[in-house]
Amino acid sequence: MAVGAGTFSALSGAVGDLFSASALRTKAQGNRIEAQSYDLAADLASRNKQFTEQSTEIKQAQLDRSIFQTIGQQKADVAASGFAASGSALDLLRDSAAQGALTKAVTGQQGLIEEAGYEEQAQSYKLMSSAARLSADAAEKSASGLNITAAIKGVAAVASLFP
Repeated sequence: MAVGAGTFSALSGAVGDLFSASALRTKAQGNRIEAQSYDLAADLASRNKQFTEQSTEIKQAQLDRSIFQTIGQQKADVAASGFAASGSALDLLRDSAAQGALTKAVTGQQGLIEEAGYEEQAQSYKLMSSAARLSADAAEKSASGLNITAAIKGVAAVASLFP
């Protein structure tokens, strides 16, 4: 039996590989948890997009009602004053309608901008989730490879015991 430096070197390499494999499996587990967190964040961003769509629709409906009330009140004021719906009265109504349309368009555009932001955020989180899963898979493959090299080094250590 020849116990020497080669035996100890092979044994320490095998033990080192086993510990490294264990660390890589732990890292893979952490990466999968990270991926789940990104999945949740992506889902929340998608929900926020939906909430923004609904909120924008509600705001626009409220604006429609407000515009209708303003123009209706102006028409009633003109009629109550005994004026005809002509000249300055029509200018006032046209200006109110234009201002209402502009406000509604700006509100709609702001909603679209918010929706696009949430959509981009959701896509970003989905990409980070995929990257974390790829990293976890790579760590698992590395751990499997280290188990194989540990076994080979263990066999080499045992073989070095025989002349």
